[in-house]
Amino acid sequence: MKSTKKSNTSKKSLKKKIHSYISKKGDICCESEVDRHLVIEDIYLLYEKIGGPDEYLNSINNGLIKFIGFYVDLMKVKDKEGMKLWKTLDKEMLTDKIVVKEKITELLNNVPLYFLMSFMGYAYHRYNRDK
Repeated sequence: MKSTKKSNTSKKSLKKKIHSYISKKGDICCESEVDRHLVIEDIYLLYEKIGGPDEYLNSINNGLIKFIGFYVDLMKVKDKEGMKLWKTLDKEMLTDKIVVKEKITELLNNVPLYFLMSFMGYAYHRYNRDK
């Protein structure tokens, strides 16, 4: 039986190389090839199917801030930067403590493309697994 140590090491190495490269650039390519409006529309449609018409905005809010981490976990490890970013994202989606679609849309239009595309992929994954 072959050892998978080298394979796992090369996968981790590739993951690190890609992360390092994207981090230096600040984002992935191809912003001009992606219509953010359509991506955001797809996210709304997927989340409406996942959480229903009454809960989908709250589900989007929860999903977006989960990308930063669970707040309780951030507190446990005293990740002040993560907690601050988590609160900022949450606040950007609220008006009077209520999640507002227009605020989510504005936020999604201003996140890095890799974040937007990752979130759409996460939404599709949830939809595909929950149906």
